[in-house]
Amino acid sequence: MATEPLRYAADITPDDVDAVTDFLMGVLNGPFFKVDTHEYRLTAALRGLVPAFAGSLGYEFRDEVVAKAQEDERKKLSRIQNISTTWNDLAKVASNWKDADGFDTERWQTVRFYDAKDEEEFRLWEEKEKGTAAESAPFVSEYRVPGQRRGGEYVVARDPENANLWAVFEGTAQARHWDGTAWQHARFTGTGPYLFARATALALAHQHAERDVADEDTSR
Repeated sequence: MATEPLRYAADITPDDVDAVTDFLMGVLNGPFFKVDTHEYRLTAALRGLVPAFAGSLGYEFRDEVVAKAQEDERKKLSRIQNISTTWNDLAKVASNWKDADGFDTERWQTVRFYDAKDEEEFRLWEEKEKGTAAESAPFVSEYRVPGQRRGGEYVVARDPENANLWAVFEGTAQARHWDGTAWQHARFTGTGPYLFARATALALAHQHAERDVADEDTSR
């Protein structure tokens, strides 16, 4: 009879815990190492660790613990979290012998989700995040056009409050902006810098950059 693959923490049973524990204790009690060697100490540590994991899991399957979890959502969440974490620790230890005879590759594996609902909620969140990233990825809020004069540059930036309005700034400090006829300083004039559509603002920035090149050539 084929073993049903383990998928969720909610599907872990006391039989799973007993089976993997018996397997591990069998392999750990097999070899005999010289006292005080690295192998002896490592095996001794695991012989104490595995029963501790099994004991923690066994506690979560006690009738009174299960009953309380069914009555209280917080206790229910705490219980499934403990089962998931401890089982994964136990399964990671067992995975060191995944090529050994008797290892159950279908059941003795780590779990990622508590149950089907937990996985569904994660998938929905994941899709939402992907959608948000896809929408924001092509959007650029600032462009920089290098100018030749004194190594400066022109910055085309979007209005934080209006995605359709853009400004052309002289330099990265964005102290002065182009109003269509002259460079203005918003600090002194009180005029807003966001006056153009994106294409227009980019064209103006490139025009100023090209003018820099022409001025530089003339000055030579």
